[in-house]
Amino acid sequence: MTATETGSSGDDAAPSFDGTDRLLFECLQIDGRMSIAEIARRTNLVEATVRRRLHRLQEHGVLRVVPVVDPDTIGLHAALFVGVKVAAGRLTEVIDHIAQLREVRYVAAIAGPWDLIVEAFTAHRDHMANLVIDDIGRIDGVSETVPMPVLRVAKFAYEWEVPDASSRR
Repeated sequence: MTATETGSSGDDAAPSFDGTDRLLFECLQIDGRMSIAEIARRTNLVEATVRRRLHRLQEHGVLRVVPVVDPDTIGLHAALFVGVKVAAGRLTEVIDHIAQLREVRYVAAIAGPWDLIVEAFTAHRDHMANLVIDDIGRIDGVSETVPMPVLRVAKFAYEWEVPDASSRR
């Protein structure tokens, strides 16, 4: 796929999707293991077209098909977010360190009262405390951590509405 085909002229531009790609996404959101044959049947496409398009989307990092596990079912009962303040000039180093922690699912640099927001899943309160105090709090360059334990989950989903081209500009 060329830059023109993806609608991008640089690394930050979003790739373009057409209606056919959106149909493929919709099928996989129903069942991430749906067969090529079933996707073709549901979308009225030829199997080779489905296979080629899915391969292209995966090759360009647009689509990943992965299992989603409910953390509670595997013993990770204590979810939390952690706001992290970082010393000047240490952001990349701290991000890299935090991203390596096995409990961490998400880490991002943000605007606001903290420099980073971290999402993690732990087995229990002591595990959570060790993560925040010992594992994150003692990283060189971390100046403050603000743990925010999750009290109740109202929604836990990975379905995304794929925007059409006009809404991504």
